[in-house]
Amino acid sequence: MTSPRRNIKTRDTKWAQNLAKFIASKTNLTPNSISVLSVFFSIIAFIAYCGYIIPVYPHKLQFLLPLIALIAIQLRLLCNLLDGMVAIECGKKSAVGDIFNEFPDRISDSFILIGIGIAGGSCYSFILGIFAALFAMFTAYTRVLGGAIGVNQYFIGPMAKQHRMALITVANIICAACFNVPNINIYLYPIFSIIVILGCIITVYRRIKNIANDLKLKAESQIN
Repeated sequence: MTSPRRNIKTRDTKWAQNLAKFIASKTNLTPNSISVLSVFFSIIAFIAYCGYIIPVYPHKLQFLLPLIALIAIQLRLLCNLLDGMVAIECGKKSAVGDIFNEFPDRISDSFILIGIGIAGGSCYSFILGIFAALFAMFTAYTRVLGGAIGVNQYFIGPMAKQHRMALITVANIICAACFNVPNINIYLYPIFSIIVILGCIITVYRRIKNIANDLKLKAESQIN
């Protein structure tokens, strides 16, 4: 059975290890509180996206909205990295840590993906954002399902969490760089929502297929 922990190369970097050790030894932050903090940053991104539909917001400052969202999303991902490192590498895992490892992530994904739907500035964009959030939650469900029924948890993409956030980061960079292009957000964010949805459908299919194969192998091994 594969490890129920996502393989993140950044976890092996010196700066990440030193930061995790500093948090564990010099602050009162627990892994669970770091997980909750990730939701706070996602709410900041959500609020930034909502700025697109506030009519009194100065257009000349509109480039700040995707930049704020971009920074908030990176801080969210940093929290996702550090909560596990403080818990496992620094030996501070709690009895309810598995709940905090999963539940805040689903809330964070929803705020960010529905946020880009709102940033699209139309009803259909908002609906696409909701569907993107639902499909993102579904990809997480299929991963956890594998572990729940006694086989592997698959973190494969093409639209796992890190892939979704990387895609939205690209969207934010484009919107910030091209903020003078009329209605760039109206065209760009819905397109990225559609890409997330399609990618999640493929991801769910791949994960379910692998889980089904594991179950078949497990059944065959029990017969033999």
